[in-house]
Parts: sequence; structure tokens; C-alpha cells
Amino acid sequence: MELAYTGIDNILGRAETDFKEEKLTGTQSQLDKDAFLQLLVTQLQLQDPTNPFDDKQLTAQLAQFSSLESLNNINESVDAILQQLNSNSLLSGIKFLNTYVVAPGNEVSKQDGSISEIEYEIQEKSVRTYVNIFDESGNIVNTIELGSKLPGSYTFRWDGKDFNGNELPDGKYLARFGATGENGQPVLISTKCSGKVVGVSEKNSNIILTLEDGREVYLSEISEVHSSKK
Repeated sequence: MELAYTGIDNILGRAETDFKEEKLTGTQSQLDKDAFLQLLVTQLQLQDPTNPFDDKQLTAQLAQFSSLESLNNINESVDAILQQLNSNSLLSGIKFLNTYVVAPGNEVSKQDGSISEIEYEIQEKSVRTYVNIFDESGNIVNTIELGSKLPGSYTFRWDGKDFNGNELPDGKYLARFGATGENGQPVLISTKCSGKVVGVSEKNSNIILTLEDGREVYLSEISEVHSSKK
């Protein structure tokens, strides 16, 4: 019986098709260099003796293999660099442990009767200044009127109570400030939080500093660092 010869291109094409259709697991999501080399060896083994593999085609295949291996090496190098950068960033955050830092923020922490302060700065004179307190679910629980203010920096400490004067449970709250000027125009207010750093962590490539009252601030947003409480 005479066996029909199957062309190299057909073998390679079918192998590549089968490989792509195979459900891959783990981190392998594309044709890696080992599989590529196996396909190349298969081509050489199954080539037609009467029509051997063309040198130019072989050179092109080897060039593709070399390029694939180079890309894999580059990816590994980049991953190593990123890991080193993340490690260095975390180490840089550790340097802030037990220091007192200041950063933008409007979070308020209520723990065992202790409530954290918030610093706020008004850019121009206001005739009405107020702060809305929100719980962790986004519900407004109180509004405190602060009166008129001249431009400058101030400190606010909430009493931990709701609209009706009831004590609210411990947890984290948000303090959102608002103000209007003499002509009813909105007045810009910026807020800051401060505290002692007791923890360092990494989230989504950002270094987070945890304050002793449970609040968190971004390392990249720190504006002041002190050895003791201001």
C-alpha cells in the first residue's frame, strides 16, 4: 500500500491549530519556546526526502524562535525589575513607622470614645461654613454648622453624635466640608488628616500608611513628616 505524503506546512498548520484550540491552564496563554522548538523538530523529521526543507524557511523559523526566546527573557527581566521596585517602595514606607505624617484626607475614625481630628483650610472668607458627616454606607448622619470663617487653617473634631444627639457606633466616617461666600458663591475648602504611622502595606501598586486610629493615607500624598505630634 502506498502511503500518501502529508506536507510540512499542513502538519505545522494543524499542530498550531490544535495547540491554539487547547484550553491552557496556569500562566501559559500562548505558544511558548519549548512548544515552538518541538514543532520545528517535527517539521525536520517529517520533511519530504525528495523535497527537503528549504534553507531560507529553516533560517526564518530559527529567527522566529530566537525572537520568541528574547521576548521571554525580556518579560522575565521586566517582572524582576517590577518586583524589586515594589520591594524598594515597601521598604521606603517602613521608614515612616512611628513618625507623624500629614496627608490629604477627610476620613474620621471613632474608637472607644476617641475621635480623630481633621484640618481644613478655607481659601477665602465664607459667610456660612458647614460639615456633613457620612457613615461607611454613605448615609448622612449629621450636619454641623461652623459659622463664618476668614481665610486660613482650622481644626475640626466631631462629637460622634447624629442629628438627634444620639451616640453613633465606633467606625470610620467621612467629613465633607462646604462653604459659601458673601455673594452665595461656593468657597473652596481642602482637608487634611494627620496621625502616627503604625503600619505599611501595598495595594494596587500603591504604598499605604496606616495611622494608629485606623485611617489610611497614600505614601505618595504625604505633605509633612514629624518626629512627634504637632
